Amino acid sequence: MKKKKHHIKTDDTGEKKSNKGDFDPELLRMYLMRATNPGTSNKIERFDDTVDLHIEKSQQGKIPPQDALFIQLENFEYALDKAIASGKLEFRVIHGLGKGKLKEEICKILNKHPHVRSYENDYHSRYGYGSTIIYLQ
Repeated sequence: MKKKKHHIKTDDTGEKKSNKGDFDPELLRMYLMRATNPGTSNKIERFDDTVDLHIEKSQQGKIPPQDALFIQLENFEYALDKAIASGKLEFRVIHGLGKGKLKEEICKILNKHPHVRSYENDYHSRYGYGSTIIYLQ
């Protein structure tokens, strides 16, 4: 079986053009960080110290219940990335009490994340036990 060779082509300016199967890792990283979305700026925005994940705060209109957890986790991961990029040392995420599924999934993410030093779910006078404070490295 022959190996398929990747040929580097150049355009009129001499810039390298990649093969159809190649991808730019930096461009992929920017897409994952939502930096290339025309609806957002490429600049790092000011980041609040508290992020509310209640679905009615983050979305407009009716959300099917099976999609709510996915949307909340996506918003949490975006907020976590934004806090890290902003150089925050800590921030609070409001997840509410409910059945505890969102809090459980957030803890799974936090346990694996390399930039998370620790987190606590202590009582807060405003949010009760429905929030978690996250300490970043």
